[in-house]
Amino acid sequence: MFKYQLRPEIRKQLKDPDGFEKGLTAVFMGLVVCMSGVALMLVLYFNKPEHVLHPTWILFLGFAIVGWGEYKKFRCK
Repeated sequence: MFKYQLRPEIRKQLKDPDGFEKGLTAVFMGLVVCMSGVALMLVLYFNKPEHVLHPTWILFLGFAIVGWGEYKKFRCK
């Protein structure tokens, strides 16, 4: 879904630029997952307010993906 290319001067400074790009992609995919969970919560807030906290696991999944992407970026610097 997302494809990023680093500038050449940034690629020269990194130990593993391809891994850094994969980590960056994972971070943005995790943020998309989190925001989809928030949108689902918003829909449930108006339709069934008692079930608004049920998709909380989607937020945790998204933050786990973001954390893994940040760890990958850290290892590739």
